[in-house]
Amino acid sequence: MRRALSFAFFALAVPSAALAAHDAAGDGSLVVKHGSAPVGNPVVVLRVTGSVIGEVDGGGKIIIDSGPNGVPPEVTGSGLKTGPVTDRDTAQQWQSGVNDFKFRVVGGTNVWISIYGGDVNLVALGKGWVKLQGSTDTPRLDGKFSLNGDDFKSLPGVPSDKLLFPAANG
Repeated sequence: MRRALSFAFFALAVPSAALAAHDAAGDGSLVVKHGSAPVGNPVVVLRVTGSVIGEVDGGGKIIIDSGPNGVPPEVTGSGLKTGPVTDRDTAQQWQSGVNDFKFRVVGGTNVWISIYGGDVNLVALGKGWVKLQGSTDTPRLDGKFSLNGDDFKSLPGVPSDKLLFPAANG
């Protein structure tokens, strides 16, 4: 319950005007609740033009690349920021052992985000694609996702193909 209230409070902390700016016709949405993937695999790999807010409650890491002139991400509660990482010289990484951390990018263009860890929660609004992976154990441990307002589904046990939001026909 405390985590749900914490996430709800964090979600409300994003300026509603900023989210409304990306609630234009043709925008899609992604919601991930309590996502968890095997160690070393990202729960979420996301490319979006829009806004993303979220938290990781079970410790983990996040890699964000908002480009050389992009909106700087906000990450709180994590360990030290390191970077550049991967083959993208503008990517930054934050890592936390067991601590929870929160993140947001509001009004970004072509932002790349990779999230590793347990109990991943996020909301993304805008246009883009996502690859998702949950736990290979049982569907009740892997988390759920909703894309473009559809019903929640269990995260897949293997990395998904790119899922578009909004939907290609939307």
